[in-house]
Amino acid sequence: MTAIVNPRCTVLRPHGEAAQTSIECAGDHISSKIVMLERARAIIRQEAVALERLSDRIDESICMLADHILSSTGIVLVCGVGKSRLVGEKISATLASTGTRSIMLDAVDALHGDLGRVRAGDVILALSNSGETAELMPLIRAVRQLPVIVAAITGRAMSSLAQAADVVIDIGSIQEACALGLAPTTSTTAMAAMGDALALILQERRGFTRQDFARLHPGGSLGWELTRVRDLMWPLEAIPVFGPDTPLSLALLSMCRAPRRLGVGAVLSGRSKVVGLLLGESIGRLVDGGATPDLNDPVRRHMQPPLTAISVHALLDQAAQLFRQHEIELLPVQDDQERFVGLICRQDVLKRPEL
Repeated sequence: MTAIVNPRCTVLRPHGEAAQTSIECAGDHISSKIVMLERARAIIRQEAVALERLSDRIDESICMLADHILSSTGIVLVCGVGKSRLVGEKISATLASTGTRSIMLDAVDALHGDLGRVRAGDVILALSNSGETAELMPLIRAVRQLPVIVAAITGRAMSSLAQAADVVIDIGSIQEACALGLAPTTSTTAMAAMGDALALILQERRGFTRQDFARLHPGGSLGWELTRVRDLMWPLEAIPVFGPDTPLSLALLSMCRAPRRLGVGAVLSGRSKVVGLLLGESIGRLVDGGATPDLNDPVRRHMQPPLTAISVHALLDQAAQLFRQHEIELLPVQDDQERFVGLICRQDVLKRPEL
């Protein structure tokens, strides 16, 4: 007899039945995974339905709150307790990153000194599904002593929080996806969606641009995609420049004496327009191949005419497209008058950082 461990019990079976037991256990496991998968899908569908209903329920209260924020001389202080606090942190961060100044205000710490963060003209955005959160109401009563706007996102329009607020965004009674109906799930999803809606209508009303977004997101892939060529190029002062008739010897000497020794020089016309690039690597290949370049040759005989150029104001993703399209390593950078102002390197552009 052999002891066989079943997920639900341990029994003694003859050796001959071990294989059958294994098949039964595998079947139980597959069945369990199917049940879990279907439940996960049902949860997501339930939250999607709740958001659809919320989009129909939303009214002009969000417009009123947006107008208060746009006309405010202060900042948006978001507060909540528990899961609502976590949602509030996300809302505050989204507001801040899209052009609306915002910080998170801890409801408990505020009653022990952090109330000093609140100033006249600020907007308090309080989150509570029940609208009766015990730790939150003392804060609301305290800020009511100041000339501020109090707004609430809540699931109960007649709650204590709603009655104390100037603006109420009512998300309505929402059934949680939790099988017990207790864990904040669907309600917090609805709060987060409402926060996104508020932040993005404010962003659009402010005329917040890609340039503004780049200024606030200088790190990671987001900032990288919105970075300008001027921020990454080798500037004019770092690059040796000479005319088309400059002797090769003087051009190479200038490249060797350059502080950064980039191995490249720019050949400019009389109007500071780039007409070619002199690459030390190309001269090196000639020598390695047994050729002896005449050092008295004018640079124009050894330069490589640029296939294209890019504006100093262009985004890095535009530069990346040109590098891939023309299969080149260097791009001349020019200003609005097509004057040469620097070079940008393929390797620098294509080494995108991780988020």
